[in-house]
Amino acid sequence: MSKVSVQARMDEFFYRELLKYLKLAEERRRWNVFTDIPWHEANPETESTLAHCVETFCAVEMYLPDFTSTLLRMIRQSRGRSWFHINWGYEESKHSLALEAWLLASGHRTEEQRAAAEEELLALEWELPYDHPRQMVCYTMIQELATFWNYRNLERLAKEQNDFALIGALRLISVDERVHYNFFRNVVKEWMKHDEAGTVDDLKYVFEHFSMPGRRQIPRYDESARVLAKTGIYGPREYIKLVKNPILEDLKIDKEYNRIESAEEVEAALKKAQLEAMTREQIQVTNGSAAPKNSSPLNGQFDPAAVKRAPFLEVVGIDAKQRAEGPGKSFILSDDDVRNQPLPGSRGMPQLNNDLDQTLLAIGDEKSNNAEEMRDERRDIGRMRGARFRRELREIQEEKDEKDGDEKKE
Repeated sequence: MSKVSVQARMDEFFYRELLKYLKLAEERRRWNVFTDIPWHEANPETESTLAHCVETFCAVEMYLPDFTSTLLRMIRQSRGRSWFHINWGYEESKHSLALEAWLLASGHRTEEQRAAAEEELLALEWELPYDHPRQMVCYTMIQELATFWNYRNLERLAKEQNDFALIGALRLISVDERVHYNFFRNVVKEWMKHDEAGTVDDLKYVFEHFSMPGRRQIPRYDESARVLAKTGIYGPREYIKLVKNPILEDLKIDKEYNRIESAEEVEAALKKAQLEAMTREQIQVTNGSAAPKNSSPLNGQFDPAAVKRAPFLEVVGIDAKQRAEGPGKSFILSDDDVRNQPLPGSRGMPQLNNDLDQTLLAIGDEKSNNAEEMRDERRDIGRMRGARFRRELREIQEEKDEKDGDEKKE
């Protein structure tokens, strides 16, 4: 009896997961970007910083043709993985349309600015950061969880500014991103069953070289990243607390991973040798970090009568809101309005585990292939949180009793 290769087992796993994924998507998760979001409730009075953040995510999504085509060439022989990837591209395209539509519906951007930004962004091509299929699975898993929290934290900003169209869009998108994360997480766990050491090495390598897509292509990306960090949407702190650590805990390798890192700190020479051995798997981006020259003209003074109606808004059947100061300036063209706008200090991560977060996490988990497993994990986490909550209450009461006792003595 011939042995089945690990690759053949993984291809079979991908195909079975794909079918379960598609069934759940069609039955419970599909949504319509034209009719399921209340576009008429877009708020034209929202701050330009909010629009800048939305446009940054919209710019990343603009490279969807590259995300799909470049990886598809690598995985085309795996039907399960390649067909999932095509379906993933369809779902991500709705995310891109929704973000773009809000910029138009709210009046923050005009159709001319949208077209100019599209032309500017597509002048450069995104390339695969890794040339090993398993490393790309690890990369996409990390990126999907990071994107989930990007949109969740952006929704908090939209809620503060009473924009119910953006809130509705981000809530639908967030559930999709959680389901995407769970799919790739399942794949990584399956690979660990067949090659745990190799999978952990790949995951570690990706963590060490990870950056969000579009960093080398989007003009002034670092400035946009600064805005995202300052507004508390996403930065290094969120990456560690909400992405890296939870992934290591989900895969139950956090202790092992920490041991690996500690050992490497002691054996610096070994670490150098390992990294040198891995460099053959890293692709250098051919276009470097240079941004193309800005040749797109500005639209001049704002004239509501001269605004061309966006095709998306025509399909939906609504007009763009008119902002008192006119549309903002695209960060692709000029982001002086954002640079000159004072930003608050980082608001940190208040109530990261609030009821709505948990509800959306649960919805995404229930609509994933591994719903039962995620249900069990949430129960375990709930028990731990309950014990911690009771301990905190006890400490608060003890502190209050001690304070009351001191006041009586006085």
